Amino acid sequence: MLEIATLKEDIQLVFSGHETFPIRYGWLKKVFDACLLEEEKEKPIKELFNRENAIIIFGVGKNMVSSMKYWAIYTALLDTEKDKKMSINKYARKIFSDDGYDPWIENYATLWYIHWNLVTIKKNCLFTYLWFFNCWNGTSFDKDTLFLRIKDAIGNNGINLPSDITLKRDIECFLGVYSTKSGKKINEESIESPLTELELISPVTRRDVFQINRGIKPNLSIETFLFGLLMFWEFYSPNSKSLSFESICYEFLSPGRIFLINEDAVAEYMQKISITTKGMLEYTETAGMRQILLHKDIKDFKAVAYTYFFRNYK
Repeated sequence: MLEIATLKEDIQLVFSGHETFPIRYGWLKKVFDACLLEEEKEKPIKELFNRENAIIIFGVGKNMVSSMKYWAIYTALLDTEKDKKMSINKYARKIFSDDGYDPWIENYATLWYIHWNLVTIKKNCLFTYLWFFNCWNGTSFDKDTLFLRIKDAIGNNGINLPSDITLKRDIECFLGVYSTKSGKKINEESIESPLTELELISPVTRRDVFQINRGIKPNLSIETFLFGLLMFWEFYSPNSKSLSFESICYEFLSPGRIFLINEDAVAEYMQKISITTKGMLEYTETAGMRQILLHKDIKDFKAVAYTYFFRNYK
């Protein structure tokens, strides 16, 4: 059963809008540049995607334009306001500007950041992504089993069920975002989504069966781990001066869940955490209790989290 009792009533759960197209290389930069131009002209960004010449601006078909808008929103490149206006996210601006940290997504930190945005809680959540990375405990799955498990999770949480075809298309798109087409071998022909480079999900020999690659992630830096840890801390227990090792590994929205890392991987980050944070955080093992201690009052976990995250680019 899905542990999503923490979701607020005003959060919308999303199953469609991608037009079955996984996010592709170059899309976010292309959307960013087009939106920046609209901003400079003082034109509403939202209208950009509905114009007759949108297919010319983005160089893709009409359905792909809708898909590009979808991914720009759910990767947090664009913020949507209550009045449905759109604006460029301030953190995305730091990354995707021509003189930004990583406009062409050449740093693994950017890939992890995109992933983090897809699988965490926002006003509009991608349910399949949120549920899979936070609640699935198995090591492998097939499409039919995943469909039934997600459908059960939706029903168990009192959420209105999408149609079977909508959910199946959402799962197909989800797999296109994360899974390579040719197992562990990654090459130009097999990659459509940049997130396949994280190698979180890979197909196995049997048709429609996939493996979850949980374990040590060499391309996940201590700074990105700290970003995930501090964002989790704010969500899970913002008034606490400590977090248990187990919560960091297994709780909903924890780094262990979000980044698909196991206890051994978390333990490796724990050994580096005091030096990296200059004593702000300390890992201790006392009387069999493993925990991380906070030695500083943090009023804004998010701000501190982003401070560490942007160190990836320096």
